Parts: sequence; structure tokens; C-alpha cells
Amino acid sequence: MKPPTAQQRKAWDAIASIGCLVCGAAATIHHVTGSAHHMGRLPKRHDRVVPLCPMHHQAVFDPYANNPVSVERLNHRGFYQKHGIDLLAEAERLWNDGNG
Repeated sequence: MKPPTAQQRKAWDAIASIGCLVCGAAATIHHVTGSAHHMGRLPKRHDRVVPLCPMHHQAVFDPYANNPVSVERLNHRGFYQKHGIDLLAEAERLWNDGNG
């Protein structure tokens, strides 16, 4: 995969500034590589990103081993079931809304 362009990085900053889609906390970019509705992995793309805080993004920051909240522990389908957020649909909406 090619490194992101300056324009893509600028779009990422705008998307991250929205805050975590789950809790509104300060967020970093998560590349969406799965679907809430279909099995299998999607290719990583720089235009398919969403803002998530560390706890809702990465397993290492997810304090709930018995009741996980991060996309890394839940996968995209589990994340949708837990939080009601379709990350692929959100990534497409954010990019198409002019943040990308």
C-alpha cells in the first residue's frame, strides 16, 4: 500500500477532529477493513477511515476483557452489534461529506 498523500492526511486530521464515534473522546484514525454485514476482510484503503478513541479502537486500551468494546477485540460485525455503528458506512459517509 502506498503511503497516504498530503491531501489524505489533511482529510484524516479533519475526520479525527470529530472525536470518537462511540463516546466523543479525542480520536485517532482507524482504517476500516471489515463490514458489519458481510464476512471477510476488505483491503485497507486510505479513504476508508473513521475516528475512534484508543479504548474503542485498540485491544491494548480495551479494559473490558470479559465485555470488550474495541473494534480490535470485537471485529467490525461485533462492533456493530455492540455499539450500533456500521464503521464501513460511517467511513463512506465521512469521506463523501467533504472531509476526504
